[in-house]
Amino acid sequence: MSINNNGRWHLFSRRGLNILVDGPTGAVHLLDEAAMEVFPDFTAGVPRSDAVARANHPRAADAWDQLADLREMGMFMGPEPVFPQRPGAGLKALCLHVSHDCDLRCRYCFAGTGSFGGKRELMSEQVARQAVDVLLSQQSRVCELDFFGGEPLLNMEVVEATAAYARNKAQSMGKHINLTLTTNAVSLTGELRERLLELDMDLVLSHDGRPEVHDAMRPTWDGNSSYRQVTDNILAVAKEVNPRYYVRGTYTARNADFSRDLEHWLSLGIQRCSLEPVVAPEQSALALTSGQLPQLAEEYWRIADILLEQDREVTFFHFLLDWEQGPCGAKRAAGCGAGMEYIAVAPDGKLFPCHQFVGQQQWMLGSVDTGIQRPDLQQSFADTAIADKEDCRQCWARYYCGGGCHANAWWANGDLRKPWATGCQLQRIRTEAALYLKVCQKLDNFSKEGANG
Repeated sequence: MSINNNGRWHLFSRRGLNILVDGPTGAVHLLDEAAMEVFPDFTAGVPRSDAVARANHPRAADAWDQLADLREMGMFMGPEPVFPQRPGAGLKALCLHVSHDCDLRCRYCFAGTGSFGGKRELMSEQVARQAVDVLLSQQSRVCELDFFGGEPLLNMEVVEATAAYARNKAQSMGKHINLTLTTNAVSLTGELRERLLELDMDLVLSHDGRPEVHDAMRPTWDGNSSYRQVTDNILAVAKEVNPRYYVRGTYTARNADFSRDLEHWLSLGIQRCSLEPVVAPEQSALALTSGQLPQLAEEYWRIADILLEQDREVTFFHFLLDWEQGPCGAKRAAGCGAGMEYIAVAPDGKLFPCHQFVGQQQWMLGSVDTGIQRPDLQQSFADTAIADKEDCRQCWARYYCGGGCHANAWWANGDLRKPWATGCQLQRIRTEAALYLKVCQKLDNFSKEGANG
């Protein structure tokens, strides 16, 4: 069962749980049988006396009053919040493309197998330092620096030198900088792994699950299998850095049964992971289609069930919801910070709104030498909050999503304000599954507390 009302609220049922989501606030409520009976009349504006008189449940009046209390408290059917400006303190995160080369040839790679449509090259230490200077010159006291590629381990010397420079300079300025490195883990062996561990940074480790899936999508540069080498390296480094890692995979039309890839990771002992839908041209054999959405929905529900069955803590990043200390409402409304709080730096020092725009000259913001030279482009990203997107304003999951990926919107529709439709549908599907999982976990905790109390 799933009911929607133009984004004001959303009601869905799963295995006896009736879960109501308030669109404007994101508040989540459980409805019992009495509330379910009066709910249609309540939301339709039927007078209380008429609705209660024709209801069959003995607690119909109480249920109606509880719904009215939620409305009075602003937790259901309330007005849309208004946020006057984008929150934040300007630039606070950099994606540093230290390498535009790669030792894999992933079939779905948006980066042109590492070159981003240009030449294969490595970033110099000078450009990397200039990029760090740009980041630390901003007013944010806490900054993020992600070493990215291509494959950043192909430029390990610059990674090491830049990490040391960034930390030392941040400390001298009274700031803190968090470092992350995204790697395919092919060369993460022996001495190189030890050098990386000494840098004490968070790691994003790319892997696609089952051997047959991983090798079909992520062959080496000469067309050979990478599964065994990558898997051994990931398991070794994850053990050393736990919990400061996560394994990131991509699912395509060819492994639409991707819950089996999660199960494979769990069998390996991987406990922190993410599976992202591929973004590919419609004509690609790897592209996800609207016709696959029912199957993909079942996969997300299956993942929720798999996680409920675990006797150990497993973090599936697409299902992370924090009801107590999540992002503020203004941040949720503003969504992705690409082009504003977050930019990417190409090996030659050119600045782009995010890693997915790198190499697209019409999106070049400036360079590490000149700084931002296209405030008009930045403004186009500032004007992409939920309130600026018609599709988002009608979506019940808008404050869980934040408006989606700007790059995906651009590649799909040529319009930053028009989100990728299939991605939106997947977002709603996995938000339902995530909410269901969270509710089940909360109920289980309440049950255990009651048993122990």
